[in-house]
Amino acid sequence: MLQLSIADLDQYSNVVHTRRGEPVTLRFITPDDAEPLQAYVRGLSSRSRYNRFFGAMSELPKAVLEDFTHAGRDDRFSLMATMHDAEPIVGEARYALHPENASVEFGLSVLDRWQGHGIGPALMQNVECRAAALGAVSMFGDTLRSNDVMIRLAKKSGYLFHQHPDDWKLVRFEKRIMKAASLACANLPLVAAAAPLGEMPAR
Repeated sequence: MLQLSIADLDQYSNVVHTRRGEPVTLRFITPDDAEPLQAYVRGLSSRSRYNRFFGAMSELPKAVLEDFTHAGRDDRFSLMATMHDAEPIVGEARYALHPENASVEFGLSVLDRWQGHGIGPALMQNVECRAAALGAVSMFGDTLRSNDVMIRLAKKSGYLFHQHPDDWKLVRFEKRIMKAASLACANLPLVAAAAPLGEMPAR
């Protein structure tokens, strides 16, 4: 398990841009972000929440919220996207390392009124970079067959689609990823340096 100090989390932040060039800061979610994160989830449309969490909910259950706000717990990480003079959170991504096969599983969402501005593709690319920094060689995610937005985003990002092994309502998308050295993610290899993939125990 990779444990990260809250005091050091800022060094793993990145700035990406919307299609109009507006800066978006991507950083790990911390315990102090619990209420803004809940407000973000409540602010999603019911359809967006259903697509993201595969079920009807108005907010994150307490146990899920606890996991979201502790970077590195059980090799799981959560990112938030923030913009100056905008909502506290305009997007989020969650990813989990599977050391046994060097893969990373992920999911993401973007606040409805900010969809179509390039935040989703930027989040996905940044998670790919973070996964590569951890030593992963592939990424995958699951989405509802009815989630046209996520399916379109994954296709444009080069993911291949497969039948989900357990649930006919879902589809799985997967992609081989580049080495971190080939990607623009400053400081993210520091995460891998803290605990190389070979030293992380399989769960």
